[in-house]
Amino acid sequence: MAQLYLVGTPIGNLEDLSPRAQRILQQVDVVVAEDTRRTRRLLKHFDIGGSVESLHAHSDKKKVDYVVSLLEDGDVAYVTDAGTPGLSDPGAILVKVARKSGHAVVPVPGPSALATALSVSGFESTGATFLGFLPERKIKRLEILDSAWSVGLPIVIFVGPKAVMATVTELSERLGEDTQVTICRELTKMHEQIVSCAIGKVINDPVITVGRGEYTLVLNPGPVTDSEVSDTVLKSEIKGLFDKGMTHRDASIHLAAKHSISRRRVYKLGIEIQDD
Repeated sequence: MAQLYLVGTPIGNLEDLSPRAQRILQQVDVVVAEDTRRTRRLLKHFDIGGSVESLHAHSDKKKVDYVVSLLEDGDVAYVTDAGTPGLSDPGAILVKVARKSGHAVVPVPGPSALATALSVSGFESTGATFLGFLPERKIKRLEILDSAWSVGLPIVIFVGPKAVMATVTELSERLGEDTQVTICRELTKMHEQIVSCAIGKVINDPVITVGRGEYTLVLNPGPVTDSEVSDTVLKSEIKGLFDKGMTHRDASIHLAAKHSISRRRVYKLGIEIQDD
């Protein structure tokens, strides 16, 4: 049976397209793209012809089924806007349906904003938590963020240019101004910028105030233990969150994640404050 190739494409610098990726894009019958305009420019640059079909975040199941049906006639390559397919794009759904239909799914590795940002962050870790683009709903967004923060691994987030200022401000308020962050703008492109510092200091930095383009943020929880934060400090922080209108539950989740301590400890201190 025909094969579905997931082809990694450049996240900015066209020189990063691998020889294998170029060969696959040349030999498949159809290239399916998240953004056909961007992909056609890429293919034209490398003098690659052939048919190009669209499959994006707003495509319905019928479109996914149609793309899978193309595999009955020959190999198909799927590419995202930029980078490795299957991360924050419709690739995962396509893979699931294609594999269920009996087709082999073949990865063709390439550039990834996730791996690239982690490599330049300088944060030592055995892994990372990838959140992609955060949800629009604030309650859901903070719930996911707090859950990831409690794991204690670096967190990688994708942010668009219009949301970067609001996102950085919210992260600073939620996680603390001293949280270390590496902000990557326009990775591998001509105007690439990489800034690494405490998140409270980057709010007024030109990288987000006047910059344009796509952003990848890497947040570092840092090694913090129960012994490094006293009950007195915790009570002061809990009271401050209560005064801002945060619920007992949300305050417990937030501070447990911030200090890498048990939620039960924070909740118990919160009860003591309420009793007083």
